Amino acid sequence: MSDPARVVAAVAATAVAGTVVLVARVRDRRSAASAPLDLSGFPGRLVLFTDAGCRRCDQARAVLQAAGADFTEAAFDREPERLQAAGITAVPLLVGRDASGTEVGRIAGRLGRRSLARLLARMG
Repeated sequence: MSDPARVVAAVAATAVAGTVVLVARVRDRRSAASAPLDLSGFPGRLVLFTDAGCRRCDQARAVLQAAGADFTEAAFDREPERLQAAGITAVPLLVGRDASGTEVGRIAGRLGRRSLARLLARMG
């Protein structure tokens, strides 16, 4: 195989590997956004699930703080067994509940101001 052919093969293999990783991440986010959760042990109407070293978690926390939202944070690095038992599979994950404690929505992955506003409106 000539050098240009090897380069093309390497680029193609890298592109395929990147696509596989991207598809896996999307599936994880979709699963996190729809899987049933047991949040009975987590106080508050707005709960943010995070992990140390997670840039999107830091971004989500900053959006909540900038909005002045009252939220509870639970972190994988501090209590992994508890979060796994609750069904948390991906972070960041923001879950909103109404006054009765019933889940009304969740946001998995990147948290934006508009999506937060929609979730807060559903919470009442």
